[in-house]
Amino acid sequence: MNKTVLISTLLSLTLLNAATIQEVKEEAKTAIVKLKTTLEKQLKKNIKKGGLEQAAIFCSTQAVDLTHSVNISFANDTNIRRISLKHRNSENSPKSDEKQVLQDIQKAHDDGKAIEPLIVKKIYDDTYKVYKAIFIDKEVCLKCHGDITKREKNAYKIIQKHYPHDKATDYKMGDLRGAFVVTIVKK
Repeated sequence: MNKTVLISTLLSLTLLNAATIQEVKEEAKTAIVKLKTTLEKQLKKNIKKGGLEQAAIFCSTQAVDLTHSVNISFANDTNIRRISLKHRNSENSPKSDEKQVLQDIQKAHDDGKAIEPLIVKKIYDDTYKVYKAIFIDKEVCLKCHGDITKREKNAYKIIQKHYPHDKATDYKMGDLRGAFVVTIVKK
């Protein structure tokens, strides 16, 4: 194979890979927006209905099921979840590769570096994981995730009942809460 053909082949593969990455990012954005919007809508509805106590009941008993129902709405090649280094629910515990990405995001955040809006990792020839960091950006989040002086006592009692080994506390505004991770298989 001559150099021109080799360079042309490599360039074609690079362009194909860039197009695939962009397609994967777009699919991930759609999944993230759908889950985030669905969860936020239900959380707001529950707060309006019964305050933070009702919201705590919703999060403790229905958020995981809601995530599963959102996943059912996607093709079999897309799956989304939320993960955290300080998870409340064991279903939000990161796998080893996901934990490393969260640790890298945390380090970059601690160092004051910009965090990529979407971080794409190729897992296998046809499988990608796309991460979007979740930061504490609303004061209301601290009512269940903040330090003991910020937490709403009755709501947190409900959370402790469901999650006696809760790690998802002592956050401050701007802290990294975790990430959405979307697994996409390209066929």
